[in-house]
Amino acid sequence: MSDTPIIIVGAGAAGIGAALECKARGVPYIVLEAANRVGGRAYTAAAGLPAAWDHGCHWLHCADVNPLVEWADKLGATYRSQDVANPFQVWDGGAFADAQGVQDYGSAIDRAFETVEASGLDVPIPDVLPDAGRWEPSVKLILALMAGDDATGVSASAYADYVDTEHDWPVLSGCGALITAMAQGLNIRTGVAVKAIHQREGGAIVTTDQGDLEASGVIVTASTNVLARGAIHFAPGPAADLVFQLDRVPCGIYEKVAFAMDALPDEIAQTRFLSVQQSGHDMATNFQIMHGDAPMMLCHMAGSYAHALVMAGPEAMTDYARGALIDAFGTRIEDLIIATATTDWTNDPLVLGSYSHALPGSAQFRRDMITRDTGRVVFAGEAFSPNWQATAHGAYASGRDVAGRMAALVS
Repeated sequence: MSDTPIIIVGAGAAGIGAALECKARGVPYIVLEAANRVGGRAYTAAAGLPAAWDHGCHWLHCADVNPLVEWADKLGATYRSQDVANPFQVWDGGAFADAQGVQDYGSAIDRAFETVEASGLDVPIPDVLPDAGRWEPSVKLILALMAGDDATGVSASAYADYVDTEHDWPVLSGCGALITAMAQGLNIRTGVAVKAIHQREGGAIVTTDQGDLEASGVIVTASTNVLARGAIHFAPGPAADLVFQLDRVPCGIYEKVAFAMDALPDEIAQTRFLSVQQSGHDMATNFQIMHGDAPMMLCHMAGSYAHALVMAGPEAMTDYARGALIDAFGTRIEDLIIATATTDWTNDPLVLGSYSHALPGSAQFRRDMITRDTGRVVFAGEAFSPNWQATAHGAYASGRDVAGRMAALVS
């Protein structure tokens, strides 16, 4: 048996935040990470393409108040803090929309979000939405991407808990690379899987695949899907009671298909995002345009249609995204694609999804679970962030906050 005051389970943004807080307070800790890398859902890698790209989180959301901006500056990460002219384009059933069409597209999306934020109703998001008319497929997609799953399965009230300052800056050098750099020098053991946690008076026993560890407190940062599906066994008690209910705050489906390009089509030379509305499709397809010496187009997909593609495999995902590009640009686009890659967070046993959302009827449960007293075994992560759920900075802030309270408890 090894004695250590605090054991942190998981080395994603929340676990790293918790470790940094413990280190700042001079409280001994160990971070146990089942993977052979740190970062969790923050992961920057080439994956066979000419340049690295963010497989998971990429943005400094709410950048004017985001605590990760200070870290980005400290560690020399590069990000774009200025808006660019004409960032959006929309291809709709045969042609690119004109300036008025793009403006109408943006207005439809703004109305949808404003309605959700004002509703206050713990019902499925579509129940409160205004008619988006021509732009319904794009509105449906954007809501799925922002919520991490089909809007039909997301509580409008819980989604509206997110406090958006509308300052979103892409991390050009990689958000995953930033989170990984933040972990340098921390006491992290990778390749150690936690199997069970047994809370007892004054602490807990943590069972791993390499033996048992004793702790005065445990901070669990695994995703809600990993916890709800029983990857870690919790002995009877308040922590186990909470885990039993975490299927009310699941992680959804959000994946990417990356296209490395020899060059970008002239039509999107100044564009950052392209929404492709194809005839016969009730949801649009979204592409993020990455400019530079190694240009890329990242297809973002979410919800049930993304789940079906992921289950069909990388080739099906790539074919779907390629088909949208061909509809918009013709077959000439194929001559510009030099390599492809896909993500698979859905089937990663250490993640099992994207980021969290509360099911309809579960908004108050999500708020209550964040403040619930679970003794010496506590939880942190984006799902446990009161107003920054589904973000890296929300996870990080949750980890620091929970670690501060745990450190005070065990000192």
